[in-house]
Amino acid sequence: MNTHSATAADGRSPATVASPDRRARPHGKPAVGRDRVLASAARLFVEQGYAATTTRQISAAVGIKQPSLYYHFPNKAAILVELLVATAEPSMLAARDMLADRDRSPLDRLIELIDFDVRLLASGPWNIGSLYLLPETAAPECVRFRELRSELAAAYETLVSAAIAAGEANVESGPRTAALLFSLVEGVILRRNDASDIDAEQIARDIQQAAIRVLGATPGRDRA
Repeated sequence: MNTHSATAADGRSPATVASPDRRARPHGKPAVGRDRVLASAARLFVEQGYAATTTRQISAAVGIKQPSLYYHFPNKAAILVELLVATAEPSMLAARDMLADRDRSPLDRLIELIDFDVRLLASGPWNIGSLYLLPETAAPECVRFRELRSELAAAYETLVSAAIAAGEANVESGPRTAALLFSLVEGVILRRNDASDIDAEQIARDIQQAAIRVLGATPGRDRA
């Protein structure tokens, strides 16, 4: 049973860091917050591409003048960085919880992490995970994102190795299997590119079952 929900540390869905800031200004008009900028940028980045999107277009989508955008973000790259971190960090935090949990088997914790990760990538109105594929993620500004993703991949490997040691998985190589599972989970990003209306619940179940088969997991474990 999945005890986590695919939400950021502050309770928001990172795939929808897109809720408007509804705090009122003194004259009664709603304030334009970072979330609205992120929401508009996410839509534009996904729909027309990061390179093709300008800060002028983002400002227009939010309904503010371009100079006002720079009050929240110094440039377009800073917006991308925040979107990337907001999608990667919740899974990393969930992974830390799974690693610290000694009350359940490694296999159970690994499957729960996979479930969390898949649902996160499959949720939200925009396929923000597709931004992972941008060449810009290799830029120095994106180092925090790369660190989060590397830590998450390492957690997969740790849990796979623990499952092997516990006799719950029957595979030749823990590192190779972990890398395969990590790729399987992130394949949700490409699946959303092909079909925008995927069922997050169903795809989470499908990938859980596929992961169990890849692991050669101990028969008799019912996670359907």
